Amino acid sequence: MRQWLGILLITLGLQAQEARIQILGTTDMHGHVLAEDTYTLQPANLGWAKIATLIRRQKAQNPNTILVDCGDTFQGEPLNYVRNALRRDLPEPSVAIMNALGYSAMAVGNHEYDFGLEVLREVEKQAKFPFLSANTLDAKGNSAFSATAMVTVAGVRVALVGFTTPMIPAMTEPGNYAGFTFKDIVAAAKTHIAHLREKEKADVVIALLHSGLGVPDGDPGDENEALRLAEQVPGIDAILTGHTHQAIQTEHKGVPILQAQCYGQALAVLELQLRQEKGRWQIVSNSKRLLKPDDQTASDPEVLALTADLRAETDRYLNTAATNLLVDLDSRWSRMEDTPLMQLIHQVQRQATGAQLSAAASPGPKLFIPKGPTSVRQFYALSPFESQVARIRITGDQLKRYLEHAARHYTYSWEPELYQRDVPSHAYDMVDGVGYALDLGKPVGSRVKNLSYQGHPVKPEQTFTLALSTYRLRGGGGYMAAIGFAYKAELITPASQRNLILEYVLGHPALNPVPTNTWRTIPYLDRERVMNLAR
Repeated sequence: MRQWLGILLITLGLQAQEARIQILGTTDMHGHVLAEDTYTLQPANLGWAKIATLIRRQKAQNPNTILVDCGDTFQGEPLNYVRNALRRDLPEPSVAIMNALGYSAMAVGNHEYDFGLEVLREVEKQAKFPFLSANTLDAKGNSAFSATAMVTVAGVRVALVGFTTPMIPAMTEPGNYAGFTFKDIVAAAKTHIAHLREKEKADVVIALLHSGLGVPDGDPGDENEALRLAEQVPGIDAILTGHTHQAIQTEHKGVPILQAQCYGQALAVLELQLRQEKGRWQIVSNSKRLLKPDDQTASDPEVLALTADLRAETDRYLNTAATNLLVDLDSRWSRMEDTPLMQLIHQVQRQATGAQLSAAASPGPKLFIPKGPTSVRQFYALSPFESQVARIRITGDQLKRYLEHAARHYTYSWEPELYQRDVPSHAYDMVDGVGYALDLGKPVGSRVKNLSYQGHPVKPEQTFTLALSTYRLRGGGGYMAAIGFAYKAELITPASQRNLILEYVLGHPALNPVPTNTWRTIPYLDRERVMNLAR
């Protein structure tokens, strides 16, 4: 009997020395709640309603679970605008959902600042979990947010440390982060990781980054720093990332790196097997994967209930009648020819700023608003973010360099791929108000031909006023660096680009934006080729 009792005690002791925990991660939800496209209302396998179902399923399989988010959580969808700008008496929807699911922490993203610090701090108070950003300092040099959070699960002390891309000043208005400075992620991590290991005696350290992969040998202050973090900072057991909207499963120097796809298209699942040796927990093995919702994934009823009032209010706003379109607005052709869609955006920007010229990117390759009666919902899709419109003054030489920088978007005309994959469509601007051609048979930097203004060749020393988004003005897409511009605007509109578009549209009972056809590619790009590439 004593022998069997001894064996039982030994067995129980061995079992007590093993632990299996899982970390579930979301990122870049941008307020997506329902499993549908907000603008077309077509079903889609994304959003909080389906992701919550996956989270509950995973937690049921292993109660030793930690839930985390990597930022850009409460900006992006129309319901975020309605809540944060019009109905602040209602709960912030993503935070309410995360509270209900039991999140442990969220890394602060750049878009968390889009509605200003007052809204950010208000939403932070609603959260039952900490907002983390170890590299964000306030005006006094103190941490603007909590840097770390310690969670004990299955007896294992898991430290969560959060970081935000230091490129905030290039991504939002100065007033939205007044008094804050953003340190290099790696520099901040070296201090905090060492403290967590040596002073806090953390068994496991998980870094939560609102920052993408980047490169291992990157520079301090880079926008994306996950690989550089794994390369240069010892003591990190895993990195969950965000910001770049990609699906990522990789590792560097033995450190697993995961990024859930944006909008709730995937849930990051990291499983850690641990063994306790000499009083300390050690990771024996890890596994990582992205779990995607599908057509059979049900929508979580609590998510639907928590957001019902705000969704109803948002639908009333989006279903407001807008205008009667006399022509289709089709984004498919906007990168190959002048279109009514791009003319509408240019007209709005030039009218709002009084600029001679307007620069803007296509709102995407698959947006379509048919002619006939329309609603606010359809036009909201043209500009879902909170960028404003600025007017700057540039020379003819800078204008040419601006267009050359834009022309990087194309490959050579004879190549099977039409567009450069590392220059996305939102980084390609077209300029209205001047005539020009882009010769796709020439190398990048010498593609702009026949640049003219009001029928006369543009001179290098000639000056122009140019309307563009504040995202461009702050450095988005690298245009200001390419033309050597010092980020000083003559004017910035109080309203966002989207609200300017809506004001313009609602002010016209009928609308027929007419292309000016003042730019072209050489050779002309045929629509059949563009359609084949889009498939």
